[in-house]
Amino acid sequence: MNDINKDEIDARWHMLVWRMMIVICSISFVIAWILFGVYRVDKSIGAGAYIVKYIVLPMIVQAIAITICYFYMKHDEADIKHKNYVVTGMIYVCVGVIAFTYCTIYPLILIPCVTIIATALFADQELTVWSGVAVLALMVINVVRLHLNVGELATQMNWVGALLIYILVVSVMCAMVMVVNKHTKALTESIAGSYNRQVTLMSELMVDPMTGLYNRRSFEESLDKEIENVEQTGAKSYVTIFDIDHFKEVNDTYGHSNGDIVIKALCKMMKEKSKDMGLAFRYGGEEFVILFHDVELSKVMNVVDDIRTEFRCYYFHFMNKDGITCSCGVAEYTKGESSKAWFNRADSALYKAKESGRNRIVISE
Repeated sequence: MNDINKDEIDARWHMLVWRMMIVICSISFVIAWILFGVYRVDKSIGAGAYIVKYIVLPMIVQAIAITICYFYMKHDEADIKHKNYVVTGMIYVCVGVIAFTYCTIYPLILIPCVTIIATALFADQELTVWSGVAVLALMVINVVRLHLNVGELATQMNWVGALLIYILVVSVMCAMVMVVNKHTKALTESIAGSYNRQVTLMSELMVDPMTGLYNRRSFEESLDKEIENVEQTGAKSYVTIFDIDHFKEVNDTYGHSNGDIVIKALCKMMKEKSKDMGLAFRYGGEEFVILFHDVELSKVMNVVDDIRTEFRCYYFHFMNKDGITCSCGVAEYTKGESSKAWFNRADSALYKAKESGRNRIVISE
């Protein structure tokens, strides 16, 4: 997958995880108040000290982590990899605070393991390893605190054995996530390859291979879309059709390979001179179209006449006489008109240009 798409996907996941952490922290805050009213984890301290230690301080730490993460995610210049680390760090802090605060509830020591699983979102092996190290560090601290502070309960536990089991669990979890990461990466690369091939194929289907201009199929689709746009916005749009005068004689006299040189020369002029105001297409054979969008007729005529004049003066090394000429028909879109009718008016104007002597521009009435 190209970097832009991957960054956009990661950014969406960052925001989703950030919102999920807000929900988790809010739930833990509500549960903390319920515990305060129903069953206090620590009965050795007064109500005020309990609220500060078990409710206020954890909430402040979580709020700081969530806030820092939010502003870092919104920092446009920050590297996406660094954002992955910051989001994972936020998860670590938010769930770690819960486990660290209520260490008397032994199973909660495993809560920080979700940070390891969370790294699978970003398919980053290095992030998984560092997250596993951080989780293990928190586990060691919590198990030691539990052993030292719980008292009688500690005598009923083999805390060293329990710690070894947790280390094994984290290691296995890291290994599993790393396998998932490899699979995810291989899958995204496969999808990206398929997507890029489809984009390339579609581009090839929409572009004339010899001239580099968009082809007839692309023109017909663009014309329909332009009509929809003009009907909604009221902007002015023009179809201009170019035809190389006496092109059959060029092919018969100088050969088809030199005829291709003539076509490429005209197409290059059309593409360069219209790039800021419209799109150029090869409609077929020696007939070419420029679709102008949201531009005044005077500018259209300036561009069209520049192309006609430059093409007339262009020096072709294989010819014994000065340049070749082209004729052009121009038609402005009329409200309610079909794409076929619009194109036919431009084509009729081109026919009049040829009938009246060629090497000229005729505007459809």
